Amino acid sequence: MKQNSLLWQVGILISMVLFPGCMKYYDVSEKEFPQAEKEPDHREVRHAYKRTKKVYDQFETKAIFDALWLSDDVRTAYVQMYAKKRGLSAEAKEELLKRQLEENKHWVAFYVLADIRDQGAGRLGDAHTAWTMFASVDKSHVPVESIKEYDLEPEYQLLFGSVGMNFKTCYLVKCPLQAELANQIGHQQFKHLALTVNSTKHKVVLEWRPEQLKAHKNLISDEDFYWGD
Repeated sequence: MKQNSLLWQVGILISMVLFPGCMKYYDVSEKEFPQAEKEPDHREVRHAYKRTKKVYDQFETKAIFDALWLSDDVRTAYVQMYAKKRGLSAEAKEELLKRQLEENKHWVAFYVLADIRDQGAGRLGDAHTAWTMFASVDKSHVPVESIKEYDLEPEYQLLFGSVGMNFKTCYLVKCPLQAELANQIGHQQFKHLALTVNSTKHKVVLEWRPEQLKAHKNLISDEDFYWGD
């Protein structure tokens, strides 16, 4: 009996390899291949709030920057994943969310994954680093007050997606906000939010616009398609 079951599973695997267009993985019997319960991947949040820029000099890659703006939507997605994974009570989840959203009343913050190829450039936040950063909201300049290396939590790793995380250094970048500007950002009453990364030779601008954020609200899951992001 066990031998017949094994032969059946092997036959299915061979069919999937030889005829991939004829058999979908989710059509395979769950009895033969029991599936774990899947959690939401918050893909729409990732597409709305993550930005990536690569810096080239001729054909040479000088640096790669991935930035995730820690907006209310991003922090809410984080809390949902964090609380569910740890079995937090509704009260504990609500308190955690309250603390997270309170941060955005005082700061505009980003997680930045940096792959800087020049070994002599130093790390972001160093006194004599080759790369510096600042934020801007429309015409308002917002200086960076804090840049710290950070061990990214699994929830935020999921929100970043597959971006070669093992080869990049993660930083938490925080810029202080005045109350009026924080309210403007919180209600998405701005035209242009940007994080600019400068060196003496290059300039990189990662930007977010309200119309771009709304465009991803209805991003749907498609199990037949690999997004790779």
